[in-house]
Amino acid sequence: MSSKLRKLIAMGPREILFRARHALALRRERRQFRAGEFAWNDAAWCARLAAHFESTTANSAEPTPTPDNLAETWQRHMVERNEPPFLLDEATLEPSVALYQRLFADRLERVPQSAEAAVAGRFAFLGIETDQGAAVEWHTDPKSGYPWQQHTFHADLDFSFCREGGGDVKYVWELNRQEPLIDCAKAFRLFSAAGDAEADPARFRDHVTNTVESWTRANPYLDGINWASALEVAIRSFCWLWAYQFCRPFDRMSPEAHLNWIKAFYHHGHFLHRHLSYYFSPNNHLIGEAAALYLLGCFFPEFDEAQQWREHGWSAIEEHYRHQYYDDGGSTEQATFYHNYCLGFLLLAVLTRQRRGEPVPPPMLDRVEKALEFTMWMTRGDGSVPRIGDVDNARSIRFEEPPLWDFRNLLSIGAVMFSRSDMKAAAGYFSEDALWLLGAKGYDRYEQLAATAPRETSRAFPHSGYYIMRSGWDRDDHHLVFDAGPIASGLFPNDTPSSCHGHSDMLSFVLHAFGEPLIVDGGFYTYDEDPLWHRYFREASAHNTLLVDGASHAKFYASNAWSCVAVPEPLRIESTAESESVQSGHNGYYGVTPPVRHQRSIEWDRQDHFIVRDRVEGSGSHQIEVFFHLAPGVKIAKRSPESITIKTMAGRLATVEVLDNEQTKAEVVEGGEGPDGGWVGTGYGHRQRAPVLKFSGQVELPASFSFSIHCSRSQANRASDHGQSVTSDDANQLES
Repeated sequence: MSSKLRKLIAMGPREILFRARHALALRRERRQFRAGEFAWNDAAWCARLAAHFESTTANSAEPTPTPDNLAETWQRHMVERNEPPFLLDEATLEPSVALYQRLFADRLERVPQSAEAAVAGRFAFLGIETDQGAAVEWHTDPKSGYPWQQHTFHADLDFSFCREGGGDVKYVWELNRQEPLIDCAKAFRLFSAAGDAEADPARFRDHVTNTVESWTRANPYLDGINWASALEVAIRSFCWLWAYQFCRPFDRMSPEAHLNWIKAFYHHGHFLHRHLSYYFSPNNHLIGEAAALYLLGCFFPEFDEAQQWREHGWSAIEEHYRHQYYDDGGSTEQATFYHNYCLGFLLLAVLTRQRRGEPVPPPMLDRVEKALEFTMWMTRGDGSVPRIGDVDNARSIRFEEPPLWDFRNLLSIGAVMFSRSDMKAAAGYFSEDALWLLGAKGYDRYEQLAATAPRETSRAFPHSGYYIMRSGWDRDDHHLVFDAGPIASGLFPNDTPSSCHGHSDMLSFVLHAFGEPLIVDGGFYTYDEDPLWHRYFREASAHNTLLVDGASHAKFYASNAWSCVAVPEPLRIESTAESESVQSGHNGYYGVTPPVRHQRSIEWDRQDHFIVRDRVEGSGSHQIEVFFHLAPGVKIAKRSPESITIKTMAGRLATVEVLDNEQTKAEVVEGGEGPDGGWVGTGYGHRQRAPVLKFSGQVELPASFSFSIHCSRSQANRASDHGQSVTSDDANQLES
């Protein structure tokens, strides 16, 4: 049976009906596109943009918009209208600007630097730097140079170039998100408020409007790669909304450039209203798209479809938010980056709803709060969360640029929203994102909260399958995450493929010791650029777990799809005053027959010693491999057939020792050129060399393996940054 037929059989009647209707709608939209029916004339634009002008007009003498005066009327209207309550609205923006100059004075020099780079056409993202100059090539992949087809209906684009490993569409999409426009608009706002004529802030605003004009001219509605993903349309909508708010006063813009931007906003809402990713990407994509649609409908009540956008966007969020997070707050996508990405979208929608004085269902608020709790527990003393699952480096809330894996900005927002002193303690600061979204009143509420770290130091997340052990909440404390969750929610145990952002990482773990990364997740690299690297980082061998005959916990299908997934067992926890332990297992490895069961426990003495115990049940002789991926910068100080001593960046020593199985051989994998040559992915488009400890052997099952990880509180002799060299005798011992 073909995979397509299996997927069809797995669909419910509602999904089949939706997909059929969507296919018919695309056929109709394609005909209209080819017939030029979306090239609306001035009269049509007037009707679409100003259908509800009167209800938002502050000045009764304001002229009625006509095709002849639409640009001038829209500009005057946006200066004088009864502005709907919104994020960064006129009532909150000025106090926030003043507070920014006090709270973030150290950033005032960096703001124009980022803006200047954008004006010059210099961009850095996803591991590349590109100099576009004054004329951005909106359809060309800035990494591979691949020119995407133009004058092509968005649903007819050929993506085989990406699937064959020739390039990655994310690079051209990232360029077209236009996030640097926020930097330019923010620079305009801050330096205009400061009265800094020498900085000439107006040129930053002019660059924003010129860029929007350049983009709209090069990307007619529904034409080409930049209309091929509804999520990309949504993210660009958010960037434009924030840039537009910062670019006040609107009467300083050219009326024509201003109207062009208003039309572009309309096109984005019009598209999202018809292309939300139901069933196609019903995860962070759908939530992000629905949130953008809702916000566009809230900010532009003048538009003819504004009420429909608000109702559609919010109803999609209400129906699908609960599918994004388990009851314990962990993401159903089993990816820490996407957990926070989706959470940011939800926060934007909820904050807008509350700003408008409209109700938010208590169960939704409860789920958002639990998702924030999950982020708080995952956050380590250095502010980072573990790299688990896929990542694309994107920020759903992006006014500042914290370190890639730092989501304390969300915790500072959550502290205010839910009056959580523990979230304030974990956040450590009132973020710039919190300032722009919550305003000066939000800062006052934040300041009134006490910062009190949780008393607990361990937390189980039984639904998402994680267990967190930490020695405390300070910078130098231990932090271990045991991952016993599924690859992702909704995958199939049979050969029906389904896409997700989760990896084959069952029973893996990551460990920060004394606040430093020690044993890390293998991470992620890219989606489509190189299939070999992509697959490596998603398979089990890139994670700190045990493999049988090289098999992962599911069948790798293609790109980010899995089938035949293993099912994890529930967490089992034991805790005493002297120690605690966590245990789980799963039901097998894809392609290994007869089936093999893996059970793992991690025991901690509540000091500096961890023991990892693996039990493999089955029959016959099998190749067993156990991997521990070390952090980039960690050195091998000493090794023997039984143990390996590691030197951290701060000079502390840790020893990994095999306790009870003489059938395994220890080796250090590093310095290789291929994916299995000693690498970890640290972000989208970023990979770094890092040692990998590998313990392997041909073993008769059933069998047990135990590994001791002892972290030393003292620092090693810092005379050599490279640790103790390995002699040829050591190498011979390892091979024997």
